[in-house]
Amino acid sequence: MPRRKKQQLLTDKYPQEKKIVSKYFKTEQNDRKASGTDDVVRLTTEKQRSEDLKILKEFDLNWEYGPCAGITRLERWERAEKHDLNPPADVKDLILGHQDEDDYLHCLWKDYDL
Repeated sequence: MPRRKKQQLLTDKYPQEKKIVSKYFKTEQNDRKASGTDDVVRLTTEKQRSEDLKILKEFDLNWEYGPCAGITRLERWERAEKHDLNPPADVKDLILGHQDEDDYLHCLWKDYDL
Protein backbone atom coordinates (compact mmCIF):
# COMPACT_ATOMS: atom_id res chain seq x y z
CA MET A 1 0.00 0.00 0.00
CA PRO A 2 1.47 3.38 -0.98
CA ARG A 3 2.17 5.71 1.82
CA ARG A 4 0.35 9.04 1.73
CA LYS A 5 2.16 12.26 2.29
CA LYS A 6 0.85 14.35 5.06
CA GLN A 7 -1.06 17.27 3.60
CA GLN A 8 0.75 20.51 4.26
CA LEU A 9 -1.04 23.51 5.54
CA LEU A 10 -0.53 26.93 4.10
CA THR A 11 0.64 28.16 7.50
CA ASP A 12 3.39 25.55 7.52
CA LYS A 13 5.14 27.34 4.67
CA TYR A 14 5.54 30.58 6.59
CA PRO A 15 7.63 30.63 9.74
CA GLN A 16 5.96 31.98 12.82
CA GLU A 17 7.80 34.66 14.68
CA LYS A 18 7.64 34.85 18.41
CA LYS A 19 6.42 38.16 19.69
CA ILE A 20 8.55 39.84 22.26
CA VAL A 21 6.41 41.09 25.06
CA SER A 22 8.05 43.77 27.10
CA LYS A 23 7.21 47.06 28.72
CA TYR A 24 8.34 48.85 25.58
CA PHE A 25 6.07 46.79 23.35
CA LYS A 26 3.03 47.36 25.55
CA THR A 27 3.70 51.08 25.68
CA GLU A 28 4.09 51.17 21.91
CA GLN A 29 0.77 49.36 21.52
CA ASN A 30 -0.93 51.80 23.88
CA ASP A 31 0.56 54.70 21.94
CA ARG A 32 -0.83 53.26 18.73
CA LYS A 33 -4.26 52.91 20.30
CA ALA A 34 -4.16 56.49 21.54
CA SER A 35 -3.09 57.82 18.15
CA GLY A 36 -5.89 55.81 16.56
CA THR A 37 -8.40 57.70 18.64
CA ASP A 38 -6.75 60.95 17.62
CA ASP A 39 -7.18 59.91 13.99
CA VAL A 40 -10.90 59.35 14.54
CA VAL A 41 -11.25 62.70 16.28
CA ARG A 42 -9.28 64.41 13.51
CA LEU A 43 -11.45 62.81 10.82
CA THR A 44 -14.58 63.84 12.69
CA THR A 45 -13.40 67.42 13.04
CA GLU A 46 -12.33 67.53 9.38
CA LYS A 47 -15.74 66.25 8.35
CA GLN A 48 -17.45 68.79 10.62
CA ARG A 49 -15.25 71.58 9.24
CA SER A 50 -16.16 70.55 5.70
CA GLU A 51 -19.86 70.65 6.56
CA ASP A 52 -19.48 74.03 8.29
CA LEU A 53 -17.69 75.55 5.30
CA LYS A 54 -20.39 74.17 3.01
CA ILE A 55 -23.06 75.98 5.04
CA LEU A 56 -21.02 79.20 4.92
CA LYS A 57 -20.48 78.81 1.18
CA GLU A 58 -24.24 78.50 0.67
CA PHE A 59 -24.67 81.69 2.70
CA ASP A 60 -22.12 83.44 0.47
CA LEU A 61 -23.85 82.30 -2.70
CA ASN A 62 -27.31 83.36 -1.54
CA TRP A 63 -27.86 86.90 -2.81
CA GLU A 64 -30.99 87.22 -0.69
CA TYR A 65 -28.80 88.64 2.09
CA GLY A 66 -27.11 91.25 -0.07
CA PRO A 67 -23.66 91.46 -1.66
CA CYS A 68 -20.72 89.99 0.20
CA ALA A 69 -17.75 91.53 -1.61
CA GLY A 70 -15.44 93.62 0.55
CA ILE A 71 -16.95 92.71 3.92
CA THR A 72 -16.67 89.81 6.32
CA ARG A 73 -19.36 87.20 6.71
CA LEU A 74 -20.27 88.55 10.14
CA GLU A 75 -20.66 92.09 8.77
CA ARG A 76 -22.87 90.73 6.01
CA TRP A 77 -24.91 88.69 8.47
CA GLU A 78 -25.40 91.73 10.75
CA ARG A 79 -26.36 93.93 7.80
CA ALA A 80 -28.94 91.35 6.66
CA GLU A 81 -30.30 91.18 10.22
CA LYS A 82 -30.48 94.99 10.38
CA HIS A 83 -32.57 95.03 7.19
CA ASP A 84 -34.87 92.23 8.44
CA LEU A 85 -33.72 89.71 5.83
CA ASN A 86 -33.67 86.90 8.45
CA PRO A 87 -30.22 85.39 7.89
CA PRO A 88 -29.71 81.89 9.35
CA ALA A 89 -28.73 81.95 13.03
CA ASP A 90 -26.48 78.91 12.62
CA VAL A 91 -24.28 80.90 10.24
CA LYS A 92 -23.67 83.52 12.93
CA ASP A 93 -22.95 80.78 15.48
CA LEU A 94 -20.40 79.20 13.13
CA ILE A 95 -18.68 82.52 12.52
CA LEU A 96 -18.56 83.48 16.19
CA GLY A 97 -17.37 80.00 17.16
CA HIS A 98 -14.38 80.21 14.81
CA GLN A 99 -13.30 83.85 14.98
CA ASP A 100 -9.63 82.92 14.80
CA GLU A 101 -9.94 81.13 11.44
CA ASP A 102 -9.98 83.14 8.20
CA ASP A 103 -11.89 80.43 6.33
CA TYR A 104 -14.85 81.05 8.62
CA LEU A 105 -14.62 84.85 8.76
CA HIS A 106 -14.14 85.89 5.16
CA CYS A 107 -16.51 85.26 2.31
CA LEU A 108 -15.93 82.95 -0.59
CA TRP A 109 -14.80 85.85 -2.80
CA LYS A 110 -12.10 87.21 -0.45
CA ASP A 111 -9.25 86.33 -2.85
CA TYR A 112 -10.78 88.16 -5.80
CA ASP A 113 -10.74 91.88 -6.55
CA LEU A 114 -14.40 92.64 -7.13
